[in-house]
Parts: sequence; structure tokens; C-alpha cells
Amino acid sequence: MKLFDAWMPALRHARVMMILLIAIIGCASLAGSAGAQTPAATEEWVYSQPTNMYDCDISPDAAYVAGGTYNGKVYLLTIEGEHLWTAETDSPVWGVAVSQGAEYVVAGTDIGDLLVYDNQGTLLWSKRFKGKISDVDISADGSVIAVGCADAKVYRYTNTGSEDWSYSLNSAVLSVSVTADGSLIGAGTRNFLVTVVDSAGQKVWNYQINGQVFGLDLSPDGRYLIAAGNDAYAYVFDDTGKIVTQIRLTSQVNAVSATLQGVYVALGRGDSITAIYDAEGKMVTEVSASATVNGVSLSPSGGIFAVASSDGKLYLYSLPMPGVPVTPVETATPCPTQTPGTDPDAEGILSLSSAPSGADVYINNAVKGITPVTLPMKAGQYQVLIRLNGYNDWTTTINLLPGDTVNVVAQMNAATPVSTPVPAGFLPVLAGLVLAAVLLLRRPDE
Repeated sequence: MKLFDAWMPALRHARVMMILLIAIIGCASLAGSAGAQTPAATEEWVYSQPTNMYDCDISPDAAYVAGGTYNGKVYLLTIEGEHLWTAETDSPVWGVAVSQGAEYVVAGTDIGDLLVYDNQGTLLWSKRFKGKISDVDISADGSVIAVGCADAKVYRYTNTGSEDWSYSLNSAVLSVSVTADGSLIGAGTRNFLVTVVDSAGQKVWNYQINGQVFGLDLSPDGRYLIAAGNDAYAYVFDDTGKIVTQIRLTSQVNAVSATLQGVYVALGRGDSITAIYDAEGKMVTEVSASATVNGVSLSPSGGIFAVASSDGKLYLYSLPMPGVPVTPVETATPCPTQTPGTDPDAEGILSLSSAPSGADVYINNAVKGITPVTLPMKAGQYQVLIRLNGYNDWTTTINLLPGDTVNVVAQMNAATPVSTPVPAGFLPVLAGLVLAAVLLLRRPDE
């Protein structure tokens, strides 16, 4: 008994030290888990209709959102959620797409109608196909329209209604996508085939996955292609057709979307979840609807995304961009956009490069290529944005005169990493445990 009494102070001290050690490890774990948390999506607005929402698309300038519904309607809203117009069709709308500035809004229907509207909702032209139009897409400037049809063909059209070509596949086309510049068209079929075709209608590559390709999207710059379907896998391909990432899921995927450089990949699933991943297959965040997700669309930069669901709702979410802060515009000395007496169609040359290279080039908010790039442009004033993941945006204003060549070199500055705040409960919990330990240590031996 005396020996036990002699050991009591030591045991009490050991117990207290163990409590402190566990508390410190737990709080450190809490801080570490907070540091590993991914950015959360924020719901900005919801637009509801008494019918299934089948598809959605965000314009390349992230200013408009188009939607299509089971009851045969096409909607155009501003990015703030303001309803602009509704167009009536004769059957369910399976696919919608919208160009820069909503200059063209394209829809494909169950009875095979391709419908092209202007930004006021006026029907510009239409064409009836021999089969359901499962999906449509449009280039950033609206000059190229891609059509995926149940007749086992993918079509390339101009915005004036002329057919450039059709490419035959051996099964119904379920999904289709076109790059921002219209140079590549991707298609996914009922018999598991993913195919990429160039602007001349020639196959670039194809690959057979393990399920029907319900969702397919080329990143706006053409660097990646995302495909997914009823095999509950998503596949990320590079521009040579090689799989760089494969994501295993718990439900079939109905729709996919990708940003520039593959920074984000959105997967709209049959279990009502829309999940955002990076190009390496790491989960970024997810949101839930109350029914099957039929359509999903990311803005080119990934800052916002839209979700179309069978619950009759079109959702818009904002999503923090990792390490891509925007810098103020560097405005050049103003000069007239056109010299009196010059040809209004006269052109100049913009030669754009960056250090490091491989950055995305936006001119007046439209994607124009990847540095280094040389662009013939009409004389005038242009806002130039050069963006590279992990670096601050570089912006300037350029006045291009007829016959001039303007060389621009953007020196990209690495983005400052965002510091992780200490969780709010960390310090109070630790302080309380330390105080309790001190009181225990001061307690007199019995």
C-alpha cells in the first residue's frame, strides 16, 4: 500500500502528460485536416421549372447560361440568374449550347430538330435530322456547330446552316463536344467508342471504353478529353488519346465538363451528385441535387458551374480558383481604334508569347489559343488576358493599327500560395486542456 501511495504522484503526472499529448495530437490533426480541405462550392441561384431539366451550358465569356427541358423549351439566363427568354420547341430538348455573348444558342431535340437562335430568342434557322439529336455544342465565336445524332453520325455545321461534313460511326452518337476554336470535335457512342475528328473531318484518334459514352467534353483548349458513362468510370485523355487519369465512381455518369488546361473536371451522376475533380483525379468538391443530374457545364476558367437536374432545377454554383488571382488591367496609352480613311476590314498581326509558355490567350474574353501564338486581327483595340495555372493573370490593352505587327511577351509571376487559417476551435480547446492539466498538477497528494 505504501508502495502504491508512493507511485500515485508519478501516475497522476503521467496521466496528465498523456492527456496533454493526446490533446496536442488531436488539435494538430484538426489543423491538418482543415489545411487539406478543398474549396467548397457556393450555390448562387436556382431556376425552377415544372419539368425535367435535361441540359445546360455556360457561355465562353461566363456571362450567360442556357438550359433545355423535357417539355420542349429552351431558356437563356444571365449569369446572375435573370431570365431573358424562352423558346418553344416541338419535343424534349436533349442538348443546348451557347456561344460568346449568347450570339448563338443551339438546341437539339428528340424528334431530330437542330434549332439555332440569336441572343433575343429569335429562330435563325433549323434542320430536321433522321434521328434524335442527343447532344450539340458550339465553338466560342459561334462559327462551328457540332451535332451528335442517333443516325450514328456526328456533323459539323456553320452558323449559317451549311453542312461542312458528317463523320460516320457504327452506333448512335450520345455525346458531342467542340473545342473553343472549332478545330476538333469529339463524339461518344452507344457502343462505347470515343472518337476525335479534326476540322477537315478526318479521325485524329479513337478509344473504346467499358460503357456507353453518356458524357463527353473536350477542354476548350483541346488539351484534354473527358468521357464517362454507364460503367461508373470517368476517363481523362490527353490530346494524343492516351488515358492520363481514370476515376472510379459509385454511379453512372450522365454528363461531363472540363475547363481550360483540365484544372477542373465536372461529373454529373445518376445518383444526383455533381462531383468536381482535378485532372489527376483528386476530388475537389461535390454538390447534390434532389434527382438525377442530366447536364453539367463549367466555365472555361472553372470559377462557376451549372447543373441541370430531373428535379426541374437549373443550379449555378461558384467555385474558388486555386492560386489564380486576377491582377489589374495594365492600360496602354489610348489611341484611336481606327485611323480616318483606312479600310475598316484592314488587318494587323498580334504575336503573343509568355514566359513560361503554354498559357491560354483570351482576347476580349474569347479563347484564342495557347502561347506562343500569332493571330491576324482586324485593326482596333483589344483587351488581352493571358492565363496559366499557378501564375497570376497577365492583362493589357492593345491598339492594333492596319498593317502593324504587335509583339507581346507576358512575364508570368507565380501566384502566392493561400495560407490556411487555424481552425476556430483549436486554441480554446487547447487552452482549456492545458488549464485542466495545471489544476490537476496543483492538486495535493492525499
